[in-house]
Amino acid sequence: MKAGTIAALASVLLLGVASADQVRVTLRMIEVPHPALTGWMGQPGVQGKELHAKAVALALEGGAEIVETTVLTVRSGEKATSESFAEVIYPTEYEPMEFPSRLPDGKGPNPFEFELFPRPNNGAPVSWETRNAGVELEIEPFLYAEKGVVDLRIAFEWVSRAAMTTWTEFRDQWGEASLKMPVFATKKLTGGLTLEPGGFELFNVFTPQPAAVPAALTRMLVFVGAEILQTHAEP
Repeated sequence: MKAGTIAALASVLLLGVASADQVRVTLRMIEVPHPALTGWMGQPGVQGKELHAKAVALALEGGAEIVETTVLTVRSGEKATSESFAEVIYPTEYEPMEFPSRLPDGKGPNPFEFELFPRPNNGAPVSWETRNAGVELEIEPFLYAEKGVVDLRIAFEWVSRAAMTTWTEFRDQWGEASLKMPVFATKKLTGGLTLEPGGFELFNVFTPQPAAVPAALTRMLVFVGAEILQTHAEP
C-alpha cells in the first residue's frame, strides 16, 4: 500500500470520520415577528430544535415567512459550495451634460435662439459595476461517529437588491431620464457549529433594515441542521 493511501486512512481513523457517509446540511431563514421571538427566547436554555419547530409552525399558519432554504450534501471531511445568484450590471458614472459647441448661425426668425436639450444621461454611461445578487453557501462537515455529532464549518452570504435610489429626477419629451443607482443589502455569516444529526440549531438572528423609524418589527432567524446519509450497507 502506498504511503499516501496509508496517511489518508490514518487521518480518517483519527478523526473518527465514517468515510462512506455523507452529510446533508440545510440552512433555513425564517422571518418572524419580534414579539414572538422575544417570547420564545424567554425560556432559559431553549433548544434550537424547539425554536425551529415553533418558527415553521408559525409560518405554516401565515404569521411568519420562510424566506430561504438552501440544501447542500457532501462527503464528510470535504468542502462544498453552492451558488445561486443573478449578475446585476449597473452604471456608476455618466458623462456630464453637454452644451452646444458653436454659436447660433444667425438664421431663422430669431438669430440669437437655439434649442438646448440638456439630458442628465447625455451619452452612454462611462463606467459600470457588477454585483452578484443571490445566495452562496459553503460548508465543510466532519462526522464524529463515536460521538454521534457533526462538526460543521460554514460560510453563508445573501445579497439582495433592496431598492433603487434616484440621484437626479428628470423626464422630457423622450421619456424617463432619471439617474438611478441600486441599493444592495448583504447578510453574511461565518463560523463553526457542533450539531446533533437530525436536528436544527439557531445559528444567528438578523435584524432587517428598518423600513421606517424607529426599528424593524421582525427578526430573521437562521437555522442550520445536519443529517447523516449512510451510503454503506449496515452489517
